[in-house]
Amino acid sequence: MSINVSLRAVTADNFDQLTKLPLLDHQVDFLDSNAYSIAEASFYPHYHTRAIYDGEQAVGFLMFVSLAEEGDPGEYSIYRFMVDHRRQGQGLGRRALALLLDEIKALPGAAGVWICYSPVNPTARAFYASAGFVETELDENGEMWAYIAFGTAALVS
Repeated sequence: MSINVSLRAVTADNFDQLTKLPLLDHQVDFLDSNAYSIAEASFYPHYHTRAIYDGEQAVGFLMFVSLAEEGDPGEYSIYRFMVDHRRQGQGLGRRALALLLDEIKALPGAAGVWICYSPVNPTARAFYASAGFVETELDENGEMWAYIAFGTAALVS
């Protein structure tokens, strides 16, 4: 199966599709809904949302944030990243992550990207490690933080 992954703006035209993309039951507790995330981004201009497409079909959603307002210029964090469970395991997430890292890397002064995930989610842990993210610490909520620095780490291909 050929994949043609792209990242697109979240619009009124794809909003309904994005809010209905399903996860597996055991994945639901790992991230907020797409609807909540899109609403959240409408209040914070440094939150950026993207629809993940394979060809002309919406297959996922992501949100990244500039950490400049928190005093960390050049740093970004991926707050949401999901692929429809029916399309997982096909390389779509890996390609979307590569596109996102390229997009962020092209921003002026971009130094690196943080990601946070549950340490009991072995799929996320392995996926981000394979992309070059290095685990740094558990936070006060028991979430694992990992980081990829631009210029020193290989990006996902």
